Amino acid sequence: MAKRANGSEKNRKEPLPGVARRLWAFSGNECAWGDPTCSTRLVTEEGAWVGKIAHIIGAEPGSARHEAWDGKDAEQLRDFDNLMLLCGVHHDLIDSSVTRHNYPVAYLRAVKQRHEARYRYTVDDIEAEFSDTVSGSQVRPATTMRRFFAWEGADQDPSDEQYVLELVNRFAGRVGGLTRMARQVLALVVHERTTDFPLVLRRFSAHRDELLSVVRELQKAQMVYLHDEVDDEDRGQLSLLSGALEGLDEMWDALRGFCRDESVDVKEILVDLDFSRLD
Repeated sequence: MAKRANGSEKNRKEPLPGVARRLWAFSGNECAWGDPTCSTRLVTEEGAWVGKIAHIIGAEPGSARHEAWDGKDAEQLRDFDNLMLLCGVHHDLIDSSVTRHNYPVAYLRAVKQRHEARYRYTVDDIEAEFSDTVSGSQVRPATTMRRFFAWEGADQDPSDEQYVLELVNRFAGRVGGLTRMARQVLALVVHERTTDFPLVLRRFSAHRDELLSVVRELQKAQMVYLHDEVDDEDRGQLSLLSGALEGLDEMWDALRGFCRDESVDVKEILVDLDFSRLD
């Protein structure tokens, strides 16, 4: 535990477990600064992390806005509501002894709330659908889908984008509930559009009854359907169903096109459950 020179404990510690993840999920990979908005990416195209976690109420005596602390629960100083993600410039601006007085607690809380509201997919839904592991797998949700929306080229209202984001993340939760083999079959059918049952048997070196069990799992999830050829399952075809997409009927084609044009392996999304590839 961190100590001051005089032996007393320091208030400034690492964020509470899960807090950094929530800050990132609601950041949209952008500095939270507003008025005017700062579009600095927190992770650069080269993959470098340039964001900084800033305290609204400073944790240590003499730090920015520390005088606003009621002196009771030091843990609150490293909890979600007291932290925000900023670029290096704005982080230093609000903490500098020269400029900190321009940025009171109420102002910074409003900046944080306004920015995070654009990207918030409710904490309860995120925890329910993505923090828990299903069959040993963990889903990484999309946080903005900006890459997908840019590829799509549609000039959508932010509220419409948020609506699509929430639907896709609910769909991601359903995919996470499938067995790994079912996700592998789903990825193959999405990639091929329509797939012969015998081809899938050969691809997976699967026993017929095992594959039929996987197909039934996918049919129940309203994702894939086996069209029998004259009631002969061994000559049937696997086709996509859109029931699990909740009104996003064109999403299968869009996902296929996005992966092709953006050089993303559809298996990374549907098998490895990394829906952040859409961001």
